[in-house]
Amino acid sequence: MQTRALILIALAGAPALTAQGLEPPRRADPTPLADGPSWTEDVRPILAEHCFACHGPDEAARAAGVRLDVAEGLRGDGDAFAPVAPGDPGGSELLYRVTSPDDFDRMPPPEAGDGLTDDEIDTLRAWIAAGAEYEEHWAYAPLAGAALGVVEADGRERSPIDSFVRARLREEGRDLAPDAAPLDLVRRVHFDLVGLPPEPEVVAAFAADPTDAAYAALVDALLASPDFGVHWARQWLDAARYADSHGFTIDGRRSIWPWRDWVVDSMNRDQPFDAFTIEQLAGDLLPGATRAQRIATGFHRNTQVNQEGGAKDEENRVSAVMDRVATTGSVWLGSTIACAQCHTHKFDPITQTEYFGLYAFFDSTTDGGVSAAPSMLVPRDDGEEQRAAAWEARLADAEAAYADAWAAAAAGFTPWQPGRATGSNGPELRPELDGSYRVLGQNPVYSTYVLEGAAAVEVADTLRLEALPDGGPGRGPQRNFVLQEVRVEVKRDPDGAFERVPLASARADFEQDTSARGGGRYPIAAALRADDGGWAIAPAFDGPHAAVFRFREPIDLAGATLRVELRQEFGSNHTLGRFRMLLGARGSADGAGADAPLVTEAWRAAWRALRDVRGERPRMPSTLVMEERATPRVTRRFHRGSFLDPREPVRPHVPAALDRFRADAEGGAAPLRTRLDLARWLVHPRNALAHRVTVNRWWQALFGLGLVETENDFGLRGARPSHPGLLDWLAAEFVRSGLSRKALLREIVLSTTYRQTSTVPARGDDPRNRLLGRQRRLRLTGEQLRDAMLRVSGALDPTRGGRPVQPPQPPGVYAFTQANKRWETGPEDERLRRSLYTRIWRSAPYPFYSTFDAPSASVACTRRDRSTSPLQALALANDPMVLELARRFGDALSRGDADDAAMVERAFRRALGRAPLAAEVERLADHLSAVADREGADAVPFALARVVFNLAEFTHRP
Repeated sequence: MQTRALILIALAGAPALTAQGLEPPRRADPTPLADGPSWTEDVRPILAEHCFACHGPDEAARAAGVRLDVAEGLRGDGDAFAPVAPGDPGGSELLYRVTSPDDFDRMPPPEAGDGLTDDEIDTLRAWIAAGAEYEEHWAYAPLAGAALGVVEADGRERSPIDSFVRARLREEGRDLAPDAAPLDLVRRVHFDLVGLPPEPEVVAAFAADPTDAAYAALVDALLASPDFGVHWARQWLDAARYADSHGFTIDGRRSIWPWRDWVVDSMNRDQPFDAFTIEQLAGDLLPGATRAQRIATGFHRNTQVNQEGGAKDEENRVSAVMDRVATTGSVWLGSTIACAQCHTHKFDPITQTEYFGLYAFFDSTTDGGVSAAPSMLVPRDDGEEQRAAAWEARLADAEAAYADAWAAAAAGFTPWQPGRATGSNGPELRPELDGSYRVLGQNPVYSTYVLEGAAAVEVADTLRLEALPDGGPGRGPQRNFVLQEVRVEVKRDPDGAFERVPLASARADFEQDTSARGGGRYPIAAALRADDGGWAIAPAFDGPHAAVFRFREPIDLAGATLRVELRQEFGSNHTLGRFRMLLGARGSADGAGADAPLVTEAWRAAWRALRDVRGERPRMPSTLVMEERATPRVTRRFHRGSFLDPREPVRPHVPAALDRFRADAEGGAAPLRTRLDLARWLVHPRNALAHRVTVNRWWQALFGLGLVETENDFGLRGARPSHPGLLDWLAAEFVRSGLSRKALLREIVLSTTYRQTSTVPARGDDPRNRLLGRQRRLRLTGEQLRDAMLRVSGALDPTRGGRPVQPPQPPGVYAFTQANKRWETGPEDERLRRSLYTRIWRSAPYPFYSTFDAPSASVACTRRDRSTSPLQALALANDPMVLELARRFGDALSRGDADDAAMVERAFRRALGRAPLAAEVERLADHLSAVADREGADAVPFALARVVFNLAEFTHRP
């Protein structure tokens, strides 16, 4: 057997059998395709399945230089090898390779798995014979002016939606199913628009007048209901990986519920989807950003925060940024962007450099991987708003005064924050915006900090070290540090060695002297000679400190690498917690021998004033927000996706294949630079991909599956739309409506397609309902089930917004969490609120919701699974929350006529909107009689409520 390398070389070389005038083997009597194969519909899926892994977008993995996913690669670009000869199947190397009987020539090679089927080969042959027409991937193409299907005007079409669906059904010899019964329709639209079952009087009114006008009025009332936002926010929170805790094993509490309330409010007022998007991705960058617009940026603060000991801040920050890229790609672009993190995408036209172009948009925020900052106050009334605004103004003034005082004290020095800053034995040195370093992670007994990189000055004669109290000065509980030695080295030749820079003298603003109390002296001079002592500052911890080290001779730093070591081996965690390095240029007036104070009283006073203002932060709710750095980070491509191996710089930009709409329309569009630019690009009226993804996800919510079944993958390996024209019409209509969520949902739920019965027809050959010839009965989510129980039991507290609450749950859920948390059931005025407000712990989510397929809050979820399992039946029968609500429902049922038959009637009308059937009354009478004999008459209402809560009709949307 020849080597794989020879096989690849052969593919790129001259045709084998075709060069001899021989046509590739054919099937006998191939089945022709009626209208000729389509590249998009028929050919690309075959090549994506069998060929693109080795002959697709990924340059690094591309075999023999052959690319089959673009027209240039298929037909040859200039003198390049052309695998396809349009109109000539016999002369096309591609067809020969997939049909060759020779193991050496055949593709995919035998070791790669199964080859193409006969039908797939026939499709390729027919496509080549018809001219091998190439089409842009349907998801990236502009929105088409979709023509409505032509059908008989028989009164069944209530929306253009029906025209598209009906035309597709007619191709299969079918038609729309009959309308659902009024009871089913009124329950369906209630669950879909507000997530609650209808009240009995609403059911009765609609049953008495099930006209189109009455139904439209009902839909309008539901869209105007404040419960609309509560229900639809749940789906958005899934996509936003919302939780009330930080994640990982510690999983501490976080306050981000004000963002959740912002989402509810935004949806209730039908904020256009472009503003909804822009404010969440970049509200802080809008001119004159309001508090609400900054709260909206919590969308991307829903990433996990690792607060464990030893957690590496930069690693976690990078992970958070990568999560933001992946979530943005999934939610708005329906694309598996994360696949390009380590290498160019194997199937979709997204290079690794383009992945890091998207990464760059999110790389310059101030939040870190370990800290939960930044956050902002969330006033609850006008009084709190005034207090918050006044405090924020004072804080801004104090921060500005502190910056001015420090700049005056450090005049003549330039902050030095090189590319490499490490600490031995585990700590991590995180660069801050003010040029300092905050030391995080492990707190070892001793550590040497090393800073290395290019200097910001060409010549330096002094080194200034500042020990700062915000996060320091020392890391230990005593807040002291002992700096035993400062070592300075310089390297002028990249391949050479570091040379020691002698230090002539040093002075500090303060030196520890506890000799009068039997202690020792810790002068700054000790840091010059590396003796057993060192420089320390006890007991003066209330303010900043500084020391200046003068070099024996000024050093030339132009093009050189400077290295500074801070050795701290005194023991007992006496290491710096926050510090700043600065370099003094030649002729600096503030050298080691100068009389000017290193720490001015103005600087000290400004720090104390800032500390006091921070300590007076008003007591009111806060929420996590996004905030941009004043100085953007330099984003680099990570080789193989590892942040430990940064390579060339990358500017913010979007994948070219997804940006053609802008370049084509605007003739060379301006570059995108900020998160705000990216957000506006996502909702650009011509960004067809983003609008297709959005409307498809809303269709999915109403029908169980989207028109594109792979709702988070609109790429080359994703499913094709079942109704392409309808998808484009919905997206275009969405844009025409001003990106109104409610307008589009209204259009869909008023259609006949939505109103069909969910009864499966006898022929049953479309089990997943891809043709849309009926509706689907869908299992309610855990949250909807609980909300339905709250509604029918009369216990629902309509209060909206506010802190998360804790309904009853089984004991022991937190037994295995590291922090051994306790779940204390909230008071009655809290725990009976809608399920959106239930506290979400990432490490131990609410078990009833998880049992009914609630997703993990660690990653974005754009479609929940729907399962049916014995555990769900057990939860409905035994969960403490279910039992509490069943008791409440039973109490409500027992307040009327005590006759069992009358109670059953009330239960069915309340929970199901209808009267019970005679057979149901009979069976329940037997069951309730047995309960009364066994447990007493008082147990009957509770038993009846439990039965109703377990009925399939109650647990499913019709």
